[in-house]
Amino acid sequence: MSEHTTVVAEPAISDLDLRNLVEETLWALDSIRVSKPALELKVAEGQAALSGIVASPMMRDQIAEALAGLPVILDLMDDAAIQHAAAYALATDSRTASIPPGYRLTVHNGHIHLKGALTPEQKQAALDVLGMVKGAKGASL
Repeated sequence: MSEHTTVVAEPAISDLDLRNLVEETLWALDSIRVSKPALELKVAEGQAALSGIVASPMMRDQIAEALAGLPVILDLMDDAAIQHAAAYALATDSRTASIPPGYRLTVHNGHIHLKGALTPEQKQAALDVLGMVKGAKGASL
């Protein structure tokens, strides 16, 4: 071989086999079978990337533990973290910080729902602020 020859190593596992292994591993988790979270799995060149939103930090940890040792990059959010980020954003953003207590903030599958007696201006400001929350798939009133 010359000094300019590049040798590309084959992945330890084929993309199809890796996809099947990750999917089977996830499906073996009761929490995944029951809740069916919207997860996206991409596989290329022997490396997988799993992203999406799950219901809880516990579920996120279960997935990480089940896939440990596999060539998988995880980018998972959970509803609890999104709810916390949304509440923090509403409390600290200058457009919404003056909204008095009494509203209810819930998150399901990454979608934020805000319920309460708000003025039209407060509603629009809240939607603007909630629309910027990392991981959120949308916001509604």
